[in-house]
Amino acid sequence: MSVFIRAGAFLLALPVLSASNLPTIVRTALAALIAALVAPGLPPAPPIPDFWSSIGRMISEALVGLSLGFTARLVFGAFELAGQLVTSELGLNMSAVLNPIASVPQQAPGTILYLLAAMLLFTLDLHHWLLAGFARSYTLVPIGAAQLQEGLLEHLVRQSSQMFVVALQMTAPVLSITFTVTLVFAMLGRVVPQMDVFSASFAIRIAAGLTVFGMTLPLVAEHMANGLRRMPDDLIRVAQWLGGP
Repeated sequence: MSVFIRAGAFLLALPVLSASNLPTIVRTALAALIAALVAPGLPPAPPIPDFWSSIGRMISEALVGLSLGFTARLVFGAFELAGQLVTSELGLNMSAVLNPIASVPQQAPGTILYLLAAMLLFTLDLHHWLLAGFARSYTLVPIGAAQLQEGLLEHLVRQSSQMFVVALQMTAPVLSITFTVTLVFAMLGRVVPQMDVFSASFAIRIAAGLTVFGMTLPLVAEHMANGLRRMPDDLIRVAQWLGGP
């Protein structure tokens, strides 16, 4: 039961598989399948003396699973932030569409990046490595042995700050071209005061930004692949912090 709870909490926070349009029965069946595959290789769990201890163990296992899933979600958070930066720079904030995986309204660049990340996750077979990292967590954090430490919070804060670095690296070409267009039209506005700089620059900034965004998608995909490949290692680091000194 403890393995099922950790697996269920892990899938509940894991990107793509935590989508609201994924039926709950499918997520439950996946958690049960993972538990059935992992549980036979684990040593016997310590006995539970009373009812309240069993409740505490269930909560502890759920928190471990949520922590591992949240670590993987931070990587996708960087991709979503990159999409928001592109949207803000191009002035496409009103063009929201429904993201079929996240099931939330999202602008077109963010939806494209999210779908690209989801495709790379399964194409590169990284979902199997995530499951391997989850199974490894029982070696580092045995059932009922999780400990909350100050270092874990510091590690999660560092991972969260890394989101902004990755997002800026992915969107640097688009930010550069929009800044250049804005600078050029600002100079034209000083030279030709009668020119409607805002209206003229708006269309050109969108066209130039979308062109660069499309041309740099292969480079963006490489950044995504590097971030996704680090996800199993990030899970193991969090499990090490949860396992105690």
